Amino acid sequence: MSLNGIGRAVSFVSRSEVRSHVLVDISKGPRTPSELASIENKHVSHVSRALSELRAQGLVEPIPSNSRERYYKATDRGYLILATFTKSPR
Repeated sequence: MSLNGIGRAVSFVSRSEVRSHVLVDISKGPRTPSELASIENKHVSHVSRALSELRAQGLVEPIPSNSRERYYKATDRGYLILATFTKSPR
């Protein structure tokens, strides 16, 4: 991934409080949208939208499961962006 691509992804995550918090929460372990909504005190629809946006950027992915609830985890790219995001001055 180019440095320019990393910068765009960091900017994308940092422009949304929900996206940035969801990525941080998922980096600690797989979570469902309902769990994330509870952790962040947000409506599940906001969290689901953030997950869709993060997934489209390749930062999170669903974990295959037979469960009714879908769990999401951070991808390697997600961890890289998170590491860069948390080190950058705000």
